[in-house]
Parts: sequence; structure tokens; C-alpha cells
Amino acid sequence: QIQQMNTGQKAIPGFVVEFASHTDNDVVSITKRHEYFEAGVQVVWWVYPLHQEVHVYTSPKIVTICTDNDMISAAPALPELKMTVAELFRK
Repeated sequence: QIQQMNTGQKAIPGFVVEFASHTDNDVVSITKRHEYFEAGVQVVWWVYPLHQEVHVYTSPKIVTICTDNDMISAAPALPELKMTVAELFRK
């Protein structure tokens, strides 16, 4: 991605983190997820700070809902990036 950007090409990230907001509605969230995967994104973490919950999408239809000590991963985009939900929200 960095090489593409250095040559002026548009780079699509393999991994995206989206933070849910109380102003988001389902239509907006679903549309964004579809757009990410249509663009070539491989993994989306949809983070819900209020509930300390992370929804890990590996396609628009495949999601794993994680809380507490559940492991979240950015694989296959970044297989080395993994942590528990508790670690993500640790202050």
C-alpha cells in the first residue's frame, strides 16, 4: 500500500477500524461495510465503545461478535495484529 501511494496510485487498505456512533443508523453502517468489501478491504473491526464490543467482519455476511477476553484479529490482512477486546479498551 505504501509503494502504491508513493507512486500516486490509490491504495485500498486491507484492514479498517470503524467506531460506531450513536448517530449511525443501520442503513449507513451496512452500506459502509459493503463499500469496504467491494473496494477490496479484507477485515473490518466495527468497534462499539459504549458496550466494549467489537464486531469482526471478514465479509459483509461473516461476522464474529467479541467481548471481554475474546481474541480479535486483523487476519488475513494483518495476521500479526491480534489482541483481546479487554486489551483494546484498556486505559
